[in-house]
Amino acid sequence: MISQHVGKCLTEEQRARWVVLLIASAVEAGLPQDAEFRAAFAAYLEWGSHLAVENSQAQAHPPAGMPMPRWDRVCQAYPWARVSALAPAAEDTDTAIVVPGPDEEVGFAAHIKPLFRARDRHSMAFAFDLWSYTDVTAHAAAIADRVRAGSMPCDGAWPPERVAVFQRWVDTGTRP
Repeated sequence: MISQHVGKCLTEEQRARWVVLLIASAVEAGLPQDAEFRAAFAAYLEWGSHLAVENSQAQAHPPAGMPMPRWDRVCQAYPWARVSALAPAAEDTDTAIVVPGPDEEVGFAAHIKPLFRARDRHSMAFAFDLWSYTDVTAHAAAIADRVRAGSMPCDGAWPPERVAVFQRWVDTGTRP
């Protein structure tokens, strides 16, 4: 989606007009008219259209691989959900992954928490904290299913050795 806006230099006037037209189209199309739906829909359009304007500017450098938040009746467009395209480019400073040896016990602090980047943590904050032992333990089976399926994290599948470490942690009792 970002690639559709890069270099187009969209204006605030164009953005605002697009939102008005899309909301009118929703009415014409017969989308739900309840206040909750309308508020969430309008909020998502406002949020997304501001991103489009920002990402369309000549000086923008949107981070590669940023996931597009999914919309439902509860808009998950919270302030830390993404890095601003206008922020200075930053290098990836996430913790190095240490793959435990075959006879080494897999622990949350040493091996599991570092598997999740700050970006992963923020993208799941609406549901639970990926840096919390308690939260990850409570959702371990579902997380394991998603990392095996390649749908988590949302910007690309983990390499097989990371999936294996997480699964080993789940299989051996989710130690702290």
